[in-house]
Amino acid sequence: MKIILVRHGEAENATPAISDSQRDLTDKGVSDIHKIGRFIKNSSLAVKQVYYSPYTRTKHTAEILSEELKYGCEMVASDDLLAGKGCSDIISCLVNFTNSDTVLLVGHNPDITYFAAKLLGNSGAAENLIFQPGSTIAINVARERFAHGQIIWAISPDNLGL
Repeated sequence: MKIILVRHGEAENATPAISDSQRDLTDKGVSDIHKIGRFIKNSSLAVKQVYYSPYTRTKHTAEILSEELKYGCEMVASDDLLAGKGCSDIISCLVNFTNSDTVLLVGHNPDITYFAAKLLGNSGAAENLIFQPGSTIAINVARERFAHGQIIWAISPDNLGL
């Protein structure tokens, strides 16, 4: 299966009035996610399901991506993608898809970095993966193992034009 991992876009700073879970995207974050959405839309991957952490910034990221992808299905909020959860528990949802399906997950760093390394079958790879806000990686991985995957592409919005 193809798993597209996206770190939420750049978010506003937490303040006493805004908790971490309520932080929204900055204008740059919104712009960056639109770029990433267009990049994914122009790729060969057709997203069958979108999962996101229920934080405001990840939900907003998933909404923008869904808009750009013309994704007509319901997005799914998943506590498995909450900050600090490590993302690995989402595998229990992913086993229901086929190896030809593409699933998009929107989460937080460093969880998304470690999950990407796990899917690649190399925990040491986390040191070499840079997930700046809005960055994405697509990994082809057998759903029977969820390990030893191959990178299809990895891109940061800063590498994309307008």
